[in-house]
Amino acid sequence: MKVERGNIDPTLRAMGGRARYQLLQVIVINIGSFGAAYQLLDNIFIGRDVLGQRCAAPDNSSDIPAGLQDLDWNSSDVNYDKCQMTVSRSNHSGGAKEYPCLYGYTYDYHREMSFRTEFDLVCDRKLLGSLAQSLVIMGQGTGAVLFSMVSDRFGRKRTLVMSQFALLVIGMLIGVAPNFAVFALLKFTVGGFQQGVVTTMATMSIELFPMEYRSMQPFFFSLIWGMGACSMALFAFSMRELGWRYLQFTLSGTSLFICLLQLWYLDESLRWLVSNGRKESAMRVMERAARVNRKKLGSILHVLQGSENKDLSCEGSSGTPTSNEEEEEEGDALKSPPPTEAMLEAVEETLQKKQAERMTILDIFRHKRLLVTAIIVWISWFATAIAFFSLYMMSTRLHGNRFLNYFLTALMEVPPGFLLYYLVDKSGRKPTSRLFFFLAGAGLLCSGIMRIFSGSSVLTTMSVVMAMVGMVGASGLIGAVFFFTPELFPTNIRNQALGISSFAGRLGGMLAPFMTNLAEVAIWAPGAIIGSLCFLVIFLFRIIPETKGRELPHTIEDIKKWHRQIHEAEEQSDSVTTKC
Repeated sequence: MKVERGNIDPTLRAMGGRARYQLLQVIVINIGSFGAAYQLLDNIFIGRDVLGQRCAAPDNSSDIPAGLQDLDWNSSDVNYDKCQMTVSRSNHSGGAKEYPCLYGYTYDYHREMSFRTEFDLVCDRKLLGSLAQSLVIMGQGTGAVLFSMVSDRFGRKRTLVMSQFALLVIGMLIGVAPNFAVFALLKFTVGGFQQGVVTTMATMSIELFPMEYRSMQPFFFSLIWGMGACSMALFAFSMRELGWRYLQFTLSGTSLFICLLQLWYLDESLRWLVSNGRKESAMRVMERAARVNRKKLGSILHVLQGSENKDLSCEGSSGTPTSNEEEEEEGDALKSPPPTEAMLEAVEETLQKKQAERMTILDIFRHKRLLVTAIIVWISWFATAIAFFSLYMMSTRLHGNRFLNYFLTALMEVPPGFLLYYLVDKSGRKPTSRLFFFLAGAGLLCSGIMRIFSGSSVLTTMSVVMAMVGMVGASGLIGAVFFFTPELFPTNIRNQALGISSFAGRLGGMLAPFMTNLAEVAIWAPGAIIGSLCFLVIFLFRIIPETKGRELPHTIEDIKKWHRQIHEAEEQSDSVTTKC
């Protein structure tokens, strides 16, 4: 078949494929994971669990109710419980009388150590503590939709740098929030910009590589995200004696360095530039890549021109060039003349032809195949998010040191990066995703069952181990769905499709903080619910297409041809089976 006009992979290969320029770019892109991870997960430490809660006694300035002015508040006549005071006068026969905590609460640590204690999010306000994390995730859902459209319309780099700068500003404002209402509003807002960072990182990383090297994206995403999540435990441990506001300022401040690095070094996505007719900017990116990778610009432009007319056979092939093909292509490139005025004019015409039509997210609903795929992807995101966030929210409640448990949970995000890098090209996207769904579902289910028998030290330890296994699966899923989803949609709605999918995930994420409350009622329930959902997704993944070895789709027509090829291949396979 002929390579479509949106085919950019040959040009990316001529630029070096995964050479020095591409590796530096993908690292700078994903370094934004540090700021994104901090703002998403810092509630675990700045909103640490309440310990030693009880009603406080009145001080000299307190307004004492009538009839209690002569009461000795420090005597045995007053019993201070968690959410109420019981007054029983030893010299009266009227019996005990209960009062709410009229004078606030006291805790085993300073009130400033956690926003839960500083804002007294206890008793009838207890669920507000869990709501704070749900608001972050709700903001993520809004941001995933909004900033994905901004990214597709105005560019990946602008969206990424702007969102990272917003994490800095809003994170600092959270550190000076005077009350819970302001705190909650800012948490919702920071969640939106957090998704501006994450969704743009994922799309930009995938668009940086040709098909045979796209597995670099989940590798770097999982590895650097895991490093960022782990480093937060080190910050929290070193600042454990300080108030939550100091930790918030420290974590937010890292976004300043990230923002400056990306603003200075990062280039716009070549795929986006070509699809949107930004010819001059596309030329500058190719020039810089040629310089860093020590390639000849003329050879890159030669390949760009040749990709319009070259015939490639994709059927029965992974799409990965063989060593002979690479040598032949490189040899042709080296023989090509340096760029002339005529060639530059021809390149400009080529870039103009490659410009894709404007699209919106509504195009998904106009095409049946895209819609079916999208619905299954949305369900998978929902399951992924509820598993991932539930494990994180419950990590500090596992048996043992809360800093160590969180660190081990975060550390489990590193191995999936290596697994993804190895498996997505060896086994394919679908089998790899199914494996991680199985690990997440089985880990959560077994951990929940074992926690029922928490009296046994062996089963308690095994519960922690199975939670770690579940975390390997859940964190692998984060990398897998961020990698797999953009490959299923055309360029000009790719980030919008990723944003809508991420929004579906936020719906699951908003329920995750309340899974800890459900575990207090039925300790096995969260694992059973989330595990069952993971196994459902494993079954549904049979319907969506495999993207291994295929060029990123550029237009809706590319998607249709892709499905026709899959259908024809299935018919040929059925025909061979029938003959046998």
